Amino acid sequence: MRRWLLALAFALTAGAYVTSTALADKPEIDPTYANGQTVYMIGPHVIPDAPANLHDHAEELYLAVYPLNPTGSTTLGPLTLPSGYKPQCDPCFHPGVPPMFAYHDHVITGAPGMGTAGTAGVYKAPWKIILLVYNPLVAFNLNFHPVTSAAGIDAGEQAGMFLPINPGGANPYEIDTGSVLICPTVSSHA
Repeated sequence: MRRWLLALAFALTAGAYVTSTALADKPEIDPTYANGQTVYMIGPHVIPDAPANLHDHAEELYLAVYPLNPTGSTTLGPLTLPSGYKPQCDPCFHPGVPPMFAYHDHVITGAPGMGTAGTAGVYKAPWKIILLVYNPLVAFNLNFHPVTSAAGIDAGEQAGMFLPINPGGANPYEIDTGSVLICPTVSSHA
């Protein structure tokens, strides 16, 4: 755990939040958990160091990171946890996210198609990007199941599922990257 925290501190202080633009024929589509279901984010656009008026009104997009890549290698390829679970990003090298966080799941507060009259959860894009890192004792357990909802993130923090990666912060389990993601989200039924 100490090595992971040192690598995290180095990545954050070394200016690892470098923004790049990938050119592609079709938009990137990322599976994402919302309220226990898989939905999809399409063609995201990241705004690093987002203006406060945008950032402060954005909902959370959690990157629930698996402690599989503490050195930040870009050559590991797909990995599977001992439970047989494969991260949604296996790996994904998103602009502005250090390579050590390449193995992760996306968790948002709600999505279209999940109900009407406020029952879709909190669905209000854009999204502010929040990092969490699974506790290795949890992630590498043979009975591991990923967190698939914002409520699950809160409960998981209280239950010790995540490492305290932001000591002294308002929430020691989360790092707010200051970046905002703007993208459409569709349900798995779209």
